[in-house]
Amino acid sequence: MSTTKALDGLRPYRKRGAGANTSGTNVYSIASGYAANIFSGDLVKTTVGNINVYAATTEKVLGVFAGVKYDVNGTPTWSKYWPSGTSASNIEAYIYDDERQTYAINADAPVTAGDLNTFAMAVTLGAGSTVTGRSGFGIEPSTRASTGALVPIAIIKEPGNSIGDAFTKVEVRLLTHADAYVTVALSAT
Repeated sequence: MSTTKALDGLRPYRKRGAGANTSGTNVYSIASGYAANIFSGDLVKTTVGNINVYAATTEKVLGVFAGVKYDVNGTPTWSKYWPSGTSASNIEAYIYDDERQTYAINADAPVTAGDLNTFAMAVTLGAGSTVTGRSGFGIEPSTRASTGALVPIAIIKEPGNSIGDAFTKVEVRLLTHADAYVTVALSAT
């Protein structure tokens, strides 16, 4: 039974549909001096071409932050998190951005069998750890609705994790992935 609230963000789990699950990442930029921590396992979005941490339920998700490489005074640095306000160059943010990727995440309350593939849920925007570099994000079952960033699709099958546990670990898909909202401008000919 999951009795400990241990929110630590999203971890790649599998890929929906047929095909190999490489859990691959793509490289994006972060603006030098960006004034927010971004932790491994945080949901991210793009703003003016740069990666920003997800902060509101109305935002479209690009993917999940995996880590970053940047140079400070010519010295390369690899990190599991982006330290707020870092002035750097050659910034490469690694993002799991495949819309068919699923993730394992801890809930901050019980998830029921009726929640699976039925409701969308908001994200618990917990603070991450500058020691481990891991996110503090979780899934928030109390926000069951037709909208939200994450949809629980299965219970993670591992010892001590069951439907209805106090802090259930679930497999989720991204409902508000940015690729689902691409629009095409039409022009008159």
